[in-house]
Amino acid sequence: MKNMGVTFTIPNEYGKYLSGILEPIPFGEYQWSIDNDEIHMLENNEFLFKEEDKLIQGERLYNIAKINTYYLVFATLRAFFKDGTVQSVRTYKEFLDSDCQIALAVYDCSYVMFWCKSNQTVTNMYSYALSKGYEDVEYISENDLLKEKYYIE
Repeated sequence: MKNMGVTFTIPNEYGKYLSGILEPIPFGEYQWSIDNDEIHMLENNEFLFKEEDKLIQGERLYNIAKINTYYLVFATLRAFFKDGTVQSVRTYKEFLDSDCQIALAVYDCSYVMFWCKSNQTVTNMYSYALSKGYEDVEYISENDLLKEKYYIE
């Protein structure tokens, strides 16, 4: 059985958790589509990402997330190779049939779901989540995704 993702829980507090989640990913290889995000900056309570950041290069995404402190309510990010076709994916089948390489979602301020087509990146994320002391770290099997137990909003 192949592992295609990871779920875990991050602390429900202000921090820089998005940049942390991105660290085990080769984020600079991708352009990222940001959907359904509500991330409030501590300094001024404005949103972390502006409308012009809804399609953003990986380095810029990481830098914005790294230099600010914020409260992550929810967010959906999808990574595409820079020459890939950007589109919304919700189900695992849509994910497989698309150019999307990574789907990352944060729900309810702390629940993280990560899908990736690279098994090595999935393993890296699992190890990273454990090393950071995140809670409820579990693999998502391809079988679970095929049964549509998970989807990305």
